[in-house]
Amino acid sequence: MTRFGRTSKLVAAALGGALVLSACSSDDSNNGGDTGEASGNGNGPTGSIYVANDQEYDSYNNTVATGNSLKNSVVNLWVTTGFWHFGEDGSIQRNTEFGTYELTSEDPLTVEYTINEDAVWSDGVPIDCNDVTLWWVQQGAHLTTEREVDVLDDEGEPTGETELQEQALFSAIGTGGIEDVQSPGCEGDEKTFTLVYDRPYADWESNGPSGGNGSMMPAHVVAEQGGFDSVEDFTQAILDEDVEALEEAATFFNNGWTIQGSLPDEALIPSSGPFKLSGYEAGSTVTISYNENYWGEAPGVAEVVYRLVPGTEQPQALQNGDVQIIQPQPDADIKEQLQAMPGVVLEEFDQYVYEHLDFNFDSGSLADDLRLREAFALCVPRDVIVQRLINPIAETAEPQDVRNVAPFEENYQAAVEYSGGDQYGQADIEAARDLLEEADAVGTTVRLGAIANNQRRENTAQLIKESCDEAGFDIQPYFEANFFDLDGGLSQNTYDVAMYAWVGSAQVSGWNSTFRSAECTPEGKGNNNGCYSNEELDEILSEILVTTDLDAQAELVFEVERILWEDQVTIPLFAHPGLLAYADNLENVKPSPAQDSYVWNQPEWRIG
Repeated sequence: MTRFGRTSKLVAAALGGALVLSACSSDDSNNGGDTGEASGNGNGPTGSIYVANDQEYDSYNNTVATGNSLKNSVVNLWVTTGFWHFGEDGSIQRNTEFGTYELTSEDPLTVEYTINEDAVWSDGVPIDCNDVTLWWVQQGAHLTTEREVDVLDDEGEPTGETELQEQALFSAIGTGGIEDVQSPGCEGDEKTFTLVYDRPYADWESNGPSGGNGSMMPAHVVAEQGGFDSVEDFTQAILDEDVEALEEAATFFNNGWTIQGSLPDEALIPSSGPFKLSGYEAGSTVTISYNENYWGEAPGVAEVVYRLVPGTEQPQALQNGDVQIIQPQPDADIKEQLQAMPGVVLEEFDQYVYEHLDFNFDSGSLADDLRLREAFALCVPRDVIVQRLINPIAETAEPQDVRNVAPFEENYQAAVEYSGGDQYGQADIEAARDLLEEADAVGTTVRLGAIANNQRRENTAQLIKESCDEAGFDIQPYFEANFFDLDGGLSQNTYDVAMYAWVGSAQVSGWNSTFRSAECTPEGKGNNNGCYSNEELDEILSEILVTTDLDAQAELVFEVERILWEDQVTIPLFAHPGLLAYADNLENVKPSPAQDSYVWNQPEWRIG
């Protein structure tokens, strides 16, 4: 998501409304029942594994604002790879097949990278410093341009007028310290490059090109689509800061890899990993299959097919053999079904995923009056939500009282005590009503938006409505199938309060952009979907990223949480208890608490 703030490795999850869809390059009429049969050509891996996801894949490029969601990242992780990914315990795991890197100096912070000499895109073009230079200019927002944007009225509707806004030329989720990095020091077909930081960066190891939303995209494709005679000319235009010459290429980079009814031409979507995009059927499936030009070890199966299955239907799909892997949202009925299912392995685990309510500071009914947001926070029955909907799955679960420290992390309780978030653990209807009366706002309508086809979120919305209507609000829940899409409520800020989940990691840079001031456009606001802005907080967020002492860093995180509660920016609800279920004939399927989720070791999956 584009912006001029720092970093975001956080991934938006509908998670039960989230993930991918599936498309099969082979005949889909078998419903996944041939997963033990050969499907390769005898010279590579064989077999197919079907995975259930409940959101439709819609972008090959999840490094941009509009593509950053779990539904895309789980598909793309091993299609566009990099130097690292999150491992089984959520820590950084180096991908030495792609290349190597090492810290060579702490002052200035300097990291040297070497791409594997044999690394090529699936079309045979070498992965080299042309790709690195594109990655650097995008991830650091080093080039900007003025673009016309619609002027919106107080209701968030276009007025028919436009205005010029300065935006990053190449959309990015966040600049993650790369705005403080000099040019990589290479151009053309070199395989080595160096990142030299102008100031320290705490999460430097997770800051180089990665799989998922920090990956390098194919510069030769962008160059060709941008009208350049060669990728070298494209790279030189970047180094020359020739914004005018780059406009067409940037337009393609930002929008040209969106999936609209079918996959783009194969030449436009090359792979840099062990899998490549190979099939898509709108509303049904997306398939990744073995990349025959991959230079490293072949994956354990020939293809993985992501099948679009609503969350509540996933256990039945698993039982029927239509899919072999599901990671549903926490739900007591689903857990009970899975526990009783023969031939299924059920894993329960902690994860860096939390449910929350976000206020719309751009055009929401609660945007301009802190008293209304506090009244809403006071009437949300967080304890009841957890007791009724989460405790049947995880009996010791409690409301999550801060956003950026997980309940299973060491500093969680200290963060809660410092920020005072636990004061909103139980609804206080009388106090909420008093604030609404003081503001002369009894009867205020609150449009509570969320993804469709998620029973737990519908139940949550109903509990909020019952409690907050009693306090004097008029809560109007609504559910959109396209809530996370570019034209949906979250991107377009048509909600007053949004309910969804973030999938993150232990890296402080992962959530930094979520609360940082940014331009309030779908392409420009990054993870700051509600368009909140606070200059004091921006400064603290920047300080966190350059603070390497963990105790000092924790104190800054605590201060962030205090301000977020003080301004009533978001309301954390609960940590998602992780559920991963898969057919017992599969090998090496393992959960991970971080955002690379169950696909973190996908190349190791096998059919037993």
